[in-house]
Amino acid sequence: MSSASTTSRSTGSSGSTAITTPSVAAPAAPAPSATKDVNDEGSKYPPIQPGGSLIIAWQIRNKPVLVVGGGHVAATRLVSLLNADAHIHVVCPRSGLCPEVQYRIKTQPSITYHPQTFHPSLLESLQPSLVLTAIDDPAASSSIYRLCHSLRIPVNVADVPPECDFYFGSVHRDGPLQVMVSTNGNGPKLANLVRRRIAESLPVGIGDAVVKVGQLRRRLRKVAPRIEDGNRRMEWMSRLCEQWTLKELCRLDDALIEEVLKGYQEGRVPRYRDVAPKEAVEEEA
Repeated sequence: MSSASTTSRSTGSSGSTAITTPSVAAPAAPAPSATKDVNDEGSKYPPIQPGGSLIIAWQIRNKPVLVVGGGHVAATRLVSLLNADAHIHVVCPRSGLCPEVQYRIKTQPSITYHPQTFHPSLLESLQPSLVLTAIDDPAASSSIYRLCHSLRIPVNVADVPPECDFYFGSVHRDGPLQVMVSTNGNGPKLANLVRRRIAESLPVGIGDAVVKVGQLRRRLRKVAPRIEDGNRRMEWMSRLCEQWTLKELCRLDDALIEEVLKGYQEGRVPRYRDVAPKEAVEEEA
């Protein structure tokens, strides 16, 4: 039994009995709620929204990609793959080729045409990095999907979201800048509308600005090539992009880049008006 709930008796020399009660300690303050601590900590970080896709810029340059089909949907897939510099294999009987696919086959050396229906042996002989099907045969498409899964090959079956390891979003392209909108298979037409709205909001010349920033970034890596310079490089580039306008970034040339890089070596982010020719600054004003 704890001392806080007991009393003690002592008998003195006179025979009298003294009763003493130990002091009772104050109850401990309740511990902060663990849930509250977690919530407070979590407010510092981006919230998690399950159910989305991993949006990545997949590098398929010179990698084999198999496209099954030759209609309009296959034509749109070819445009995306050609823009990514893939080595494409089109499998489709000649009678199934639409005019655009025929044109791409004739004019694009990175396309190899196989005038036949799909056969499983193609997956073994071509060893594609990914497979896209765009045919009006649900049973055949599902068969290809299952076969690709058994071989661990990423596959997209057009217009059948449950049989897609990845989706094609609606893309806006301006030079090296690519902006993709995806509804995760819920509404491709809506994705197109959102993409157009985003494209309309982008400033004129944004693609050129991206090109110039890329040139500056590569030159900066030569000036500060060490791994331990990475954080400083990224912070400096971020501050420069926030400080300069897009129009100013578009005006970067070799001479201006040299002046800007001097600022990095001196531990500062130069302003455009501090490094640009006087006439250019006056024109900007």
